[in-house]
Amino acid sequence: MRHNRLVRCINICEIKFSTGEFAINKKYADELLQKRTVFIDKTKTKKTIFLTMITTYGIAKNTYYKNLVQSEVTMDFLFD
Repeated sequence: MRHNRLVRCINICEIKFSTGEFAINKKYADELLQKRTVFIDKTKTKKTIFLTMITTYGIAKNTYYKNLVQSEVTMDFLFD
């Protein structure tokens, strides 16, 4: 989790390994939303929460991705 005091936002990072492009389905999207809700409830934060996905080969740009993910990091970026 990266915490940025200046812009008052928190990035929650979710890391997934996949042998190809990772796809977020409805069940997993619901789990991500639940994790976000629990984080906000437990920390009582008023900051903006962003979801960052860290994956091997990227994420399929489907509806769930578009509604949930604000940024992503791939293996290429980490090992370049």
